[in-house]
Amino acid sequence: MSEVKSTVSVATLQTLYANSLSSTLDGQLLLLEGFYFQKNGRLYGKYFYDEIVGKDKQHRITTQLTSAIRETIEVGKYYQFEGFLNKAQSISNDSKLNVLFTITKVVKHEKKVQLISKVEYDIIQARFERDFPLIDDILLSKIENGLTPSVDIITGVQSTSKDDYMSQLQDVNSYNIRHHKCNLSSKKDIVEFISSFDFRSTDLLIILRGGGSGLEVFNEIELCKKAIELPIPFITGIGHDADKTLLEKVADRGFSTPTAVGAFLQNVVNTHKNRIQILKSKDEDLERFKKQAENEKLLLSNQIHAQKKSLNVIKTLVFVLILLVCFLAYKFYFN
Repeated sequence: MSEVKSTVSVATLQTLYANSLSSTLDGQLLLLEGFYFQKNGRLYGKYFYDEIVGKDKQHRITTQLTSAIRETIEVGKYYQFEGFLNKAQSISNDSKLNVLFTITKVVKHEKKVQLISKVEYDIIQARFERDFPLIDDILLSKIENGLTPSVDIITGVQSTSKDDYMSQLQDVNSYNIRHHKCNLSSKKDIVEFISSFDFRSTDLLIILRGGGSGLEVFNEIELCKKAIELPIPFITGIGHDADKTLLEKVADRGFSTPTAVGAFLQNVVNTHKNRIQILKSKDEDLERFKKQAENEKLLLSNQIHAQKKSLNVIKTLVFVLILLVCFLAYKFYFN
């Protein structure tokens, strides 16, 4: 095999081999990217025959891999595989010639890439058609104008998320916070709250949820659509280690934990405090400069006054000296 030259997608391979069983990629060592799925649990000879699915979820190719490689990868995860194309008879012995991708090595695991459906893609696309509010600026502007931003926070019925975010928000009085209990494991309850609540006095909506089971509710399409239709900015603080939920992806800001949300709210207040301190320092510097200027002006005035006084003394002495000279000259001339 030659050195790796090409990185291809599943869709590319399917396009190249749609009407032909030969391609310029034949014989090359390739890098193929996609999601790994197990097709069956049976071992044929020394290989398993599973599937690699493209990002679009529409294209897939059968992959041939050893049990040693199979044990190192997870189902549904996105990988970059090194390998080569192989043409083999169908496993079902129907005399059909298939194009397979034989995996020789797992090059990279892309943790941030997730497999999404067409519906999920459309939801995310719809989110990008909505304005992206600068939440920091919205809150900061109100605080700097002496107003108190109104924040509505939804937490679970038995949740301790309130304690988690409050532990980071020392200046809680900088906000008008209204807490609402809701069954965050029920799509119906969350949608009903969002649909019926009057948000006219709300500057920001926050949905807080700790880790654990039941997070699949935040992947519900109806819920995400309702969230996108909100007339106000909304952020999430959903604590978990797994991939982001769909609601987090369509939120104006998504935080990994309720604690991080508290830190965000406090950082807005800290920014205001820092700006006040900067303005105060500038005022102090300006006042110090004014005093320094006044002192220098007074010193200069005193110096000018002293010079004028000295000049007047000199003028007087010169005048007296001239009179004395004239007197002596007169006396000498007439005597």
